[in-house]
Amino acid sequence: MNWGYKITIVIVVFIFGMLGMVFIAFQQTNEMVDANYYEKELKYQNLIDASNNLSNASSDTLIRQNADGLIVLIPKNLLTSFDKGSLEFLRSSDQSKDLNLSFAPDPNGLFFIDRAKFASGVYKARIKWDSQGKTYYKEQTVFIN
Repeated sequence: MNWGYKITIVIVVFIFGMLGMVFIAFQQTNEMVDANYYEKELKYQNLIDASNNLSNASSDTLIRQNADGLIVLIPKNLLTSFDKGSLEFLRSSDQSKDLNLSFAPDPNGLFFIDRAKFASGVYKARIKWDSQGKTYYKEQTVFIN
């Protein structure tokens, strides 16, 4: 076997290797956390301001777990004129398991979410609401057993 055959074999193996890698790459699913990520990025300063509003008002953890589900606890000083509460639970590993809710807490500032609505895993929780003419926002990582 001379050099010409050996070089041809190396080139053919290289081409099949590259085609195999391209095939594997096309099988991967790369989901974005948000469907309209770029539009939300332009409005991100509003979220920074809302997060600062919340950190100035309270430093408490907003989401807690118990055996039955999740409890969202809004600080009592932010309950007056509560409006437009929204919760997003985003699962980065599987977008089909995301959960979006509108919420209004009870007079004690509590809102309960049943554990049956969630699959086990890590979620990024986004909480946003308006109160007293300001917007409040917080992101929190939640692990559901």
